[in-house]
Amino acid sequence: MKTPRMHKEPLRVPLLMVILFAGCVLPGCVTATLPTASSTDTPASIPELLGLDGVRQELQITPAQSGLLDALQADYKSQAKNVMAIGQADQDAALRADWDVRSLRKQYNSRALAVLTADQQQRLMELQRQMLGGSLLSSVTEQQLLGLSSQQQQQLGALSSSSQAQATAINAQAQAGQISGFRKGIELRRIQQQTSDQMTALLTPDQKKQWKILSGQKSGMPEIHDPNARTQSLFEGY
Repeated sequence: MKTPRMHKEPLRVPLLMVILFAGCVLPGCVTATLPTASSTDTPASIPELLGLDGVRQELQITPAQSGLLDALQADYKSQAKNVMAIGQADQDAALRADWDVRSLRKQYNSRALAVLTADQQQRLMELQRQMLGGSLLSSVTEQQLLGLSSQQQQQLGALSSSSQAQATAINAQAQAGQISGFRKGIELRRIQQQTSDQMTALLTPDQKKQWKILSGQKSGMPEIHDPNARTQSLFEGY
């Protein structure tokens, strides 16, 4: 498969409209060979991410790749929808459904990434850093790349667990009819943005500088917590 040539100028794309939700550790140093998006521990659904027109334009996805990705996305969404429907039975079922969707997401992330070239995977990783912000720091791969301390990793783990628990509670309230779908979306956006900000705040100034370098050329894609972006479905079960 021929490797696409990347854009030299930032690409402006329309607002996203989708359905609701060991590197160098020296300060400022970036290794010559960086881990790519081949890691499946991202908090986002890569099939959903690769379904966005702006992302496909950035990666210069070929027609053949588009066909494969479309099929994967449709299959993933269908299975995830079935799992979440089962989770509506009660709170225990909702907890099991959240776990099952995360497992499903990891499986389909791997399959979607296999469609991309190495260069496309690398650029996708940069786009994830730009769009997901601090939320991506829940990824062990990212933590290792930035050389985070054990204390930082523990703090990030606690924030991630807290965020997931809050999101599960919001989903359960929505399923029980206690809050509207509109309110659910607002609360999930608030949780995601708050967690992203808290995770980013744990980085040292040098780590933040390295994170910015690793984010690559600015794409013009809106960040996930942009209230106009409506990209919550990139996260599992959201």
